[in-house]
Amino acid sequence: MHVMPLHLSIGIDEHNAFVLYAFCEPQNLVLPIQIPERLLDIGTRLLGSPTPVYYDDPHELGRELGSVLYPTEVQDLMERAAALALRSKRRVQIQLQIAVPELAALPWEWATIATSQPWAPARSDDFPVVRHSAVASPAPTIVVEGPLRVLVCVGEADSDALRLLHSLLSVEIAQNRISIDVVVVSTSTDIDVALRRNPPHIIHFVAAVSLDADQVVTMHYDTTIDIDELQDLLPHYPSIGMVVITPVGPQSAQLLAFPQIYAALLLNRTLVTAIAFGGMCRADVITRYAATCYNAILDGTPIDLAVTRARRVLGNIDIDPLWGYPQLRMVAGAEHLFARTPVSARADWLRSAGLVVLVVCLLVTVTILGRYLGGGTLPRFIQSMLP
Repeated sequence: MHVMPLHLSIGIDEHNAFVLYAFCEPQNLVLPIQIPERLLDIGTRLLGSPTPVYYDDPHELGRELGSVLYPTEVQDLMERAAALALRSKRRVQIQLQIAVPELAALPWEWATIATSQPWAPARSDDFPVVRHSAVASPAPTIVVEGPLRVLVCVGEADSDALRLLHSLLSVEIAQNRISIDVVVVSTSTDIDVALRRNPPHIIHFVAAVSLDADQVVTMHYDTTIDIDELQDLLPHYPSIGMVVITPVGPQSAQLLAFPQIYAALLLNRTLVTAIAFGGMCRADVITRYAATCYNAILDGTPIDLAVTRARRVLGNIDIDPLWGYPQLRMVAGAEHLFARTPVSARADWLRSAGLVVLVVCLLVTVTILGRYLGGGTLPRFIQSMLP
């Protein structure tokens, strides 16, 4: 089913006022908006303050974000878009582009529409929410022959929990639909070695990400890996179409922006999809999220809907607000980034080849036996098999 984009963008007009732009064929809305000071303060601290940014009530934060992103006019547009999509056999996808840095850092995926039954579009299959990226367009198709290869880079302390992916996806692994390579890493060299050994389609980093004293975004294992190292490394592996960054640690009511920034900076011409968490999660929670998301992709679910499904799973684990952490950034058309070579086609080819070999063997046997019955002499290796 094709996507019908509903673009939502926040910018600043010529009068230095905030504006919400909404477009979905054939309508275009330009709406002046007010950004609460609390949201601006959270966004500013997320980008530069060494002090952790905590949320008191995630539901209240979701309502505040929703009042900005989904005013009545946008809700009406969403309703009309859904009706048009149904008639044209398409589906709506909300594509966010936030042009103001301190606003882009906010967890807009949490945005909730405060109707009689409050709901969040980012949890709905009818309105999946993605961060639109213009790094590359259109998205390339990565042909997957054999299993979808996932490389999970993890620290020693969390390696056992992540290896549970093998159990959670045991059926899919046995069917040769996916391979999970969990590798303990400390440096970018370790990552390079793992990539050379078995270039993946998805690379998943389980590590904390922060801003160092030199204002460089860094990932933390036993050593720190700054963004420049991976920006130089990953383009050498065009099989990688998706990067995932899930900060691991004690779960708390803390918001993060740098994992998403790190992931966004890794996107390039062929690596066009990034998933990053906006908060710390335990390793076992990350494992359940990953298993859900990757299993959905294997089933042919578009990537945006696979992330939406995984968000709902997170909503059932311990702390309800976990579902708002995953942020999906992608270029248009990357919903079906991985094109699998049909297993049935390979099986049919093998069966056909086997049939041809069998027929040839029968013809050769019949010819040899015909000569023997006509008075000829059988080859010695055939004679040895006869009584």
